[in-house]
Amino acid sequence: MTQTHPVSQTPSSSRIASIDALRGLTILVMIFVNDLAGVKGAPGWMKHYYPYDADGMTFVDVVFPAFLFIVGMSIPFALGRKLDRGQSLWSVWKHIGTRTLGLLIIGVFMVNSYTISKTEGMNANLWIVLMYAAVILVWNQPPKQPGAKRTTALGLRAAGVVLLIVLAVLYRGSGEPGLIEMRTQWWGILGLIGWAYLVACIAFSLLRKNALGMLAVMVLLYCLYAADRVDLFSGFWLRKWIGFGSMLGSQAAITVSGILLGMILTPDSPVKSHGARIRWALLFGLGMAIAAFLLHSMKDVHKMWIINKNAATPPWCLYSSAITVWIWALTYWLMDVKGWKKWAVIVQPAGENPLFAYILQPMLYSAFALSALALGGFNLHAKLGAGFALGFWRALVFAFAVTWLAGALKRAGLRLRL
Repeated sequence: MTQTHPVSQTPSSSRIASIDALRGLTILVMIFVNDLAGVKGAPGWMKHYYPYDADGMTFVDVVFPAFLFIVGMSIPFALGRKLDRGQSLWSVWKHIGTRTLGLLIIGVFMVNSYTISKTEGMNANLWIVLMYAAVILVWNQPPKQPGAKRTTALGLRAAGVVLLIVLAVLYRGSGEPGLIEMRTQWWGILGLIGWAYLVACIAFSLLRKNALGMLAVMVLLYCLYAADRVDLFSGFWLRKWIGFGSMLGSQAAITVSGILLGMILTPDSPVKSHGARIRWALLFGLGMAIAAFLLHSMKDVHKMWIINKNAATPPWCLYSSAITVWIWALTYWLMDVKGWKKWAVIVQPAGENPLFAYILQPMLYSAFALSALALGGFNLHAKLGAGFALGFWRALVFAFAVTWLAGALKRAGLRLRL
């Protein structure tokens, strides 16, 4: 029988099981709702709030910001450990830049896969499958120990780089004809995560022991969003490629919010006991929810204060962050306080290999479409999405299958790491 602990007891380990569980749950739900979006007859509350410029949100609209928040929660542990070991700031910033660049590159390839021509050049689904195969080759984590396996992995990485370059040249889209027709467009989900991660990591590397300073950064990032929405940066050339208000502002603020929660969970945090951590999290979430409510009350003054995912408005960011904090607090109480961890086995595979799980979904869609060519056009996955009754179960089974496959591939030595 699993031993339970009183809420006031001081944690005995620096490993926070609830962070891993929440990451896995978020990835699992993300794959589920993405698959359900293609099911005919799915109710509105199980999709993104519609119309896309309206004032409101569903639980689906919380999934992406929840992942941004969890990215932030992990930063005090990952970067904090590097800095505590005495790594130079330059070395840490090089690591941050490398991870950001990887997210941006994969994001750009993914976004262009949505607009690839169906009539010109290589078969669109074949291009997509090869593109994700190249991503796996490039970002698969090679063995650390020297030897034949590491040499092979590094050779495959080089082959993956070459394949990505070839695919970029072969790509044909809806843009202007040229040698390279791929465009940055909106960077994709991974690209948005990359920009938010970059801003949050820079802030943490400079203020990692200063929670009040990080809170001030969060507020300033929301102010950056407001300034951008009133066209303060309208003449700045970088605005053509980067959304100052959303990418560098409000979405980065969500990740900084996650850093604040992560900071109280590190071993050197003054917030030591289980009870103090839960109270801090509940009050932090309450504060963000109140801020969201107050800002939303000004929706008639300017549309920047509505609740809207596509525009990444501050009320949407703050409400989403508050919900994520409260879900984490419940998960923390269940797993790290009460010791009820066995239930997390259902979400563990998703958290073990999250990037792999995320890219497997669209890769499998294109693989299904290619298989249909050899089956006279029959696509079982598409057939099961013709109605909500079957489509719901299709999405649920598909989400678990994808995450468990990603976990199995990790155990087999395939793990994507930026």
